[in-house]
Amino acid sequence: MTRRHLRLATASFGLAVFLILGSCTSRLGWGLVLWSAPEGPLPAGSIVPVYIKSNIQKVYVVGVPGLKGKDRNKKVELPFWQVELYSTRGKAAARVKAMGENVSLYMIAAKDGLPLREKPSNGTGVKRVYRLRQGQSVKVLQKVEGEAVSTGSQVLPGAWYEVLTDDGTKGYIYSFALRLYDEAKEGPPVLASAKQALSGRVDLIFSRSWRPEFFQEMLDDSRIDLDYFNLRFGVFVDAIRRQVRIELPAASQVFNYSGVSEAGGLYVFEGTPLKIKIESDTRMTCYWTGEDAVPAAVTPGQAASPVDEGAAQQPADDSASAAVEGYSTTGSSGSASFAVLTSEPREAIRLEALRRQKLLSAFVDSVGGSWASTKDAPGLGLLALTKNGRFSWSGRGEAAVALVPPDSGENGEIAFRLFLDPALAASWSGSFSLRFDQLESGKRPNKWLDFLYRRSPAGLVLAPAAPLPESLIVQDADPRSEPIVFEPAAQ
Repeated sequence: MTRRHLRLATASFGLAVFLILGSCTSRLGWGLVLWSAPEGPLPAGSIVPVYIKSNIQKVYVVGVPGLKGKDRNKKVELPFWQVELYSTRGKAAARVKAMGENVSLYMIAAKDGLPLREKPSNGTGVKRVYRLRQGQSVKVLQKVEGEAVSTGSQVLPGAWYEVLTDDGTKGYIYSFALRLYDEAKEGPPVLASAKQALSGRVDLIFSRSWRPEFFQEMLDDSRIDLDYFNLRFGVFVDAIRRQVRIELPAASQVFNYSGVSEAGGLYVFEGTPLKIKIESDTRMTCYWTGEDAVPAAVTPGQAASPVDEGAAQQPADDSASAAVEGYSTTGSSGSASFAVLTSEPREAIRLEALRRQKLLSAFVDSVGGSWASTKDAPGLGLLALTKNGRFSWSGRGEAAVALVPPDSGENGEIAFRLFLDPALAASWSGSFSLRFDQLESGKRPNKWLDFLYRRSPAGLVLAPAAPLPESLIVQDADPRSEPIVFEPAAQ
């Protein structure tokens, strides 16, 4: 027999004894319900008669006031920690009055590891009695005076409270990283505690930084695409607002959940189509496609808006621009995998930007930054490249139509973002990409135009790169276009 079955059997026996003895069973006293009990229902602050105390199961059997008809004699069991026992109803009522507005107040932890202390102080000699998990609720018992809490020379806003956890631990906590929650106004809090029927691994969702799996693939390949290796992409969990936001190149979803449960190895974010499977400590897969929720592709970074089923979905974008070439799914299918990265993404972004800048500076210094049409191809215009990552391509004529869309304007950005296949090293010096500022037909930002380049006695030779079969690696020139030649522009 499991512990749960044993408890149920014992509780049933206790209730049965109570029903048999009926009025012969004396009342032990009156209880103040500290933490709301849905079994009653008994909201926090309820004063209830207490009939039985089980020291084996650590529970009281209490009555539920206010019920009528067949439920008027309803009894429920509550754990010791959830009830304060008083000898008279008047003493219980005095305690309720003393608690005041705190009767219905809870707090929810906004981060992992917040400590409860034995005294309202962060001093080194003050014992920690408990650590909260992100999203875990505690019951406010009273606001107290305590030592100021500071970081460096700055005093943090907040106050000290005496609180109760849902396993009965009492302690003091500073409110800076918690959200006060009034049950009377907002309804019962969502609990993220050990007593829920959830594996402890659900903590991984709330406590770790999750980025798209293709981030890790790029790190492993040492090829970072800064268009997609962007800090706006990932899974962002707000336990206080009960919200999960998924941002991907092909999807932007917001899920406003009412609770978290476990079913079939998946964590179900109730009230939404979102389900999450923990594959390992560093990998998880999110699913949000259901019969009533089919996600749509979006332009990267587009904002989300709520929908009825709890998921904010974006308008469809029929472009392929949201695909990350050569890497795993980016969310358009209604599922995506996420990873805890092996290195800091900000540092990877910094190093990649530095690599590109060094290549651009070396190109301008060694090859030159200003190029003009030759007599043989007068319609190419004037191409000027600068070390600040900008270019201009003005005066383009018919000779440039095959290379550049005609409505692309004159200015844009240049990036040495690609990697040359070693097989091309004998024919080409390298590659760079141009992206015009002008919007094509007002739909979306222009795509990159990728070019191979080399310096020859005739000038600067450019050839459009073939479509990239593998992310960021140029394997050949585009056979549909002939190379073009610029000569140094007159100074």
